[in-house]
Amino acid sequence: MHIKRLKAFRSVFIFLLIMVAIKLYNIQATTGKQYSTEAAIQQSRNRIIYKERGDILDRNGISFTGRDTYWKAILQPVTLLNNPNSLMIVADVLGFDTVFLKEQLSKDNLPYVTNITAAQARAISDSSLTGISVIDLKRRYNESTLAPHILGYVDKNGAEGLAGIEKAYQNTLNRGGGVYVGILADAGNSFMNELGYRIWNSMGKERLNIQLTLDYHLQNIVESTMDHMVDKGAVVLLDILTGDILAIASRPDFNPSNINPYLLDEEQPLFNRALGAYTPGSIFKMITAAAALEDGFSPDTMYNCPGYVDLGGLRMKCTSYEDGGHGNINMVQAFARSCNSYFINLGIEIGRDKILEMADNFGLARNTGLENEGIEESTGTLPSYIGDASPAEIGNISIGQGEILISPVQAANIASVIANGGLLNDVSLIKAIVNNQGQKIRNISTPAWSRVISKETAAALQGMMLLTVQSGTGKWADIGGHGGSAGKTGSAETGWIKDNRNILHAWFSGYFPVDCPRYALCVFIEDGQSGSSSAAPIFAEISAQIMDAGY
Repeated sequence: MHIKRLKAFRSVFIFLLIMVAIKLYNIQATTGKQYSTEAAIQQSRNRIIYKERGDILDRNGISFTGRDTYWKAILQPVTLLNNPNSLMIVADVLGFDTVFLKEQLSKDNLPYVTNITAAQARAISDSSLTGISVIDLKRRYNESTLAPHILGYVDKNGAEGLAGIEKAYQNTLNRGGGVYVGILADAGNSFMNELGYRIWNSMGKERLNIQLTLDYHLQNIVESTMDHMVDKGAVVLLDILTGDILAIASRPDFNPSNINPYLLDEEQPLFNRALGAYTPGSIFKMITAAAALEDGFSPDTMYNCPGYVDLGGLRMKCTSYEDGGHGNINMVQAFARSCNSYFINLGIEIGRDKILEMADNFGLARNTGLENEGIEESTGTLPSYIGDASPAEIGNISIGQGEILISPVQAANIASVIANGGLLNDVSLIKAIVNNQGQKIRNISTPAWSRVISKETAAALQGMMLLTVQSGTGKWADIGGHGGSAGKTGSAETGWIKDNRNILHAWFSGYFPVDCPRYALCVFIEDGQSGSSSAAPIFAEISAQIMDAGY
């Protein structure tokens, strides 16, 4: 009995000894560097020169952040001050006056850090100079950064997100270590000459990254096109099957590495127009037509258009007013030609409440799903159901005027519903939180959908949108050789006047390719001429490039 107990005790002892050995090995081999770095930092005087931050990635893992390299020179004051010749050479390489550099180095024993060019970095690295080191780092943003209105920007130290995803996901992105430079200090916090200067890198910690639904290459196509075709406006590209935003951009643009020049800019470049709310104009006729079809109206329903509609002494004009009107016209023709007279009469017959109910079904005046992912968006507005509506009020609603505001994201989603057969997807921009190996730590996107119109209604609307491009107001959006496109133009009256002219917002919202729809695309031009001339050509250019690229 005694021998058995002794053997058991010995087995437990050996097991515990093995566990201690494994733990010691782990500390030495796996986390030893981290502990050593942290211990060194604690007994040093140092300054941080780089704060590690998680990246923001596209749907395929391509990073939007940290795509540019920059260099810093780290100067050792004691070493250079004790070697005047080296000090003069270093000052010359860096482009500093020797007296100025000596003054800077004399202020503190801590290393002096300054930004340098690539050429200066090469010159220093290729030399045998003492007292100076070079470190290369990743610049988070520059003037070429894509999707800045979505990504946002950080403070000058790169530690805190101040806008966009950088702000919304600050706690996630701010994990990780940094690069420190300093001196080892004695108990009196004094410089220890024999140990010299040190650079500590604590970036071995696990970072967490944010993965978006955006496609980097599609985003580049959209922004490159906007750079030479859009002064002020927005573009949104959706995957009609999932509701994922594949590209989203706003103009005017800004450089997220330095926002100061844009803060007081009257053009408001920091404002994300893709998430703002605007009068939709005639693209709202997609809603009015859907309400009519779901209520049993036939696409062959006829009205006469003399170029206007008189409503209690108020004359509401059609685009055909100067030409004497469209004459007798059915819903398909009226949609393609964007006939106001037809849709005013149709809307009055349907009634305000059914139109607004359909607008609600399509997701207007509420969040698209982005708010659930931490992205602030405008919900837009719809008129109230309360009280009776006058014919003029219903007429305004029917053609997308009056108290109606929608965002370009919502406009793209309207086209998406029609293109995919009547299903409304929640819109998504943030896929997941992932580690450096691309493994998902947590899903952010939560797909959801609902049927808002029948397949038959969607098919009828698809035919109207196709005719709009083939022979109506949207002919400049045609990409016939690239699979074809379909959509609806809009020229929204804002009620604003600038330089003695009425300001209009131009829209085109549609989808492509026609035979097997995959993408919904909305182009919004603030202060444009018309949907036909201002927005439709941009739609065609972007969609043709996407198809040419093999997407």
